[in-house]
Amino acid sequence: MLKEIKIKSIKKRKEKINVYDIKVKDNHNFFANNVLVHNCHNYATKRLLPYVKHPFKYKIGLSATIARMDEAHWKILDIFDYNIFKYTPKEALTDGILNAFDFVNISVVMDNENYDIYLRLTAEVNTIMQAGGGYTRIMRLGGGLKYRMLSKMNERKELVNNYIRKFDVIKIICEKHKKDKMIVFNEFNAQTSKSYWYLLDIGVRACVIHSGLSNEKRIENMIGFKNDKYNVILASRALDEGMNIPKLDVAIIAAGNSTSKQTVQRMGRVLRKKKKTSMLYQIFVKDTIEETYANERAKMFKDLCTTYKSYTYDGENLE
Repeated sequence: MLKEIKIKSIKKRKEKINVYDIKVKDNHNFFANNVLVHNCHNYATKRLLPYVKHPFKYKIGLSATIARMDEAHWKILDIFDYNIFKYTPKEALTDGILNAFDFVNISVVMDNENYDIYLRLTAEVNTIMQAGGGYTRIMRLGGGLKYRMLSKMNERKELVNNYIRKFDVIKIICEKHKKDKMIVFNEFNAQTSKSYWYLLDIGVRACVIHSGLSNEKRIENMIGFKNDKYNVILASRALDEGMNIPKLDVAIIAAGNSTSKQTVQRMGRVLRKKKKTSMLYQIFVKDTIEETYANERAKMFKDLCTTYKSYTYDGENLE
């Protein structure tokens, strides 16, 4: 039986303690005084699970988003005897742990030529699914039909994610917040790199962080951002979790997946405590599969934000 208890207080310790850092794909997970902390959901693997099973006298696992798509989080929960202490984003905002934020939702209208391509790809995906008995069955059986379906779905996703008017909106937002520290979240590296050239046209200092860069270059860019050489970070999924990004005032979600985990992690990047209200923008292409995901994210943001505004961009006006 799950036991849920609200955390009532968090106390800081003054004395020094030994800390052990275990790095997993750019995420840092720490042991301190026999306590496991930070992103414990990353330990639900054959190689790392023994660390959690070690018979420490005291053990606590911290995670902003414990659920995993592969359902392996149940292994973690079982080790902790299903003792769960929940502290929701809404409670953290009320208690002043997270920074207050305003949310702006921006839908982009696709032009007829590109929308015809989108509809054609959608029809092809639907035909493949009907022929194979649905998405789940095709994925389970594998084979050529699976790769045809995934190829068409990726082609459609790239069309939407890389739609030119989204980059126009990114430029408009970045021009408005030229004096602020910003992060722009994308899904594909190509989209992230393309954003860099669009912002360069308007004199915005931006750096790129994604898996296509060497670790040394990513560290160099992060240091440059921290030291105000850049005021915009353009990221794919490399900064979704596990990284503390200082000074962020504005976050722009230009593309994202359907998971609540990614939504919570990205929101957390910009809600570090500061003197002024944070800004969170979401950009999505109207009447596409992207709108479904955007609506789910918007439900969460609207419930938590201080103020909410909605705009539509048609290639000429943002209103």
